[in-house]
Amino acid sequence: MKTGRAACVLGAILGLVVTVQAQSGGVKAQIDKANEAFVAAFAKGDAAAIAAMYTTDAQAFPPSSDVVRGRAAIQKLWEGAMGMGVKTVTLKATEVEAHGATAHEVGTYAMFGADGKELDNGKYIVIWKREGNVWKLHRDIWNTNAPATR
Repeated sequence: MKTGRAACVLGAILGLVVTVQAQSGGVKAQIDKANEAFVAAFAKGDAAAIAAMYTTDAQAFPPSSDVVRGRAAIQKLWEGAMGMGVKTVTLKATEVEAHGATAHEVGTYAMFGADGKELDNGKYIVIWKREGNVWKLHRDIWNTNAPATR
């Protein structure tokens, strides 16, 4: 009896692990697609479209800056980056894990100027929140790999 019970418990645990992995895999594909939309909007210079990808109460934590709260302020943040000469970005998710209606993403980014020259690169963490069937950026923090200057 103990062996049968242990096998049932082990089977349930393995089933749960497979389910979580499958959910996270589907979520990763959705977040990868959202990141592609972010990159495309950035290349078009469409900061409003980028801001719409955030929750209404989103917060961004850019390096060397105060917390940026809400879509309107986040739109201004990305308009500022575009105005400083950033023309394209790349995003590469290296880890995505779902937790019900939220998910976290870890990844790397790079920013490029009009001439294709890399202006910055670094790493980020995003907490995503599902609104309806859409994953939106809820908390967004990134920092550069460039050495600190004084």
